[in-house]
Amino acid sequence: MSDELDLINQSAERLFADYVDAKLHDAVEAGEWPASLWDAITEAGFERAEMPVLGVALARIAGRHAAPIPLAETILAASLLEEAGLNVPYGPLTVSLGDLTRVPWARHATGLVAISKDGTLALYETAHLDVAPGINLAGEPRDDVALGSTKAVSTASGISVETLFEKAALLRAAQITGALEAVLAKTVQYAGERKQFGRPIAKFQAIQHHLAALAGHTAAACAAVEAAASAPDFLAIASAKACASEAAGKAAAIAHQVHGAIGFTQEHDLHRLTKALWAWREEFGSEGNWNARIGAAVAANGGGGLWPDLVAWSG
Repeated sequence: MSDELDLINQSAERLFADYVDAKLHDAVEAGEWPASLWDAITEAGFERAEMPVLGVALARIAGRHAAPIPLAETILAASLLEEAGLNVPYGPLTVSLGDLTRVPWARHATGLVAISKDGTLALYETAHLDVAPGINLAGEPRDDVALGSTKAVSTASGISVETLFEKAALLRAAQITGALEAVLAKTVQYAGERKQFGRPIAKFQAIQHHLAALAGHTAAACAAVEAAASAPDFLAIASAKACASEAAGKAAAIAHQVHGAIGFTQEHDLHRLTKALWAWREEFGSEGNWNARIGAAVAANGGGGLWPDLVAWSG
């Protein structure tokens, strides 16, 4: 599996590097659908990646490029439909785990997988739904959807809403780690190139401290997500999303402090990554939300159960 994963990672990295650039981002922010990028993704079969290992790996690479495409949502929706024994429609998909507000990429999706509180999964054709456009801080579609009298194409019952929320959180955490890696690389490069008082700013102790902190936050989040992907239980996923969301805020602050004003300009691509970090850190549970869940689970299990849980997770 390691060799196969390496090949998939290399292929995905080349694909996103070839298709995702500032021109594409501008077009998507203007309302266009990145058809050429999506066609390349479907040709590679990435939208049907198995969860959790391959799905997490691809979400991470997409996050590294801040790819304006619902790859994570489609992977999740397809896996839910397959697990429920339902047909997976062609095209981009999205998922709603609640009240159909701020649904990712709903206006561009061909299918919406909605999960109700009673554990019913329903697949809808979005062409028949009322979609009110909205965006998140990164400029990605986050739309409100009204079902009206539209009937589901297919349904399944007995679905665990909490489990699905955890899977969605893991994929968002993976996207965050990819963006963190890109932010770290760009910040290190900039610090080595930008000169002040006749030498690169990376030579100054204060900047070195910032870069070390940024590297530490990135490494911790990546390790947590990798652990959760390989053994996706509640504690691992909760820790991964909490760690990644916390790192997102701190890393964005450090990166902009090192870059200075240039990092906020439209011409520089740092802002695309940091806006994605700020948006994704809140979606499917912020660090505060997940830390509270971890605390509640630990308290409910009692003090005697904490150490066995930690040993089992770390092992």
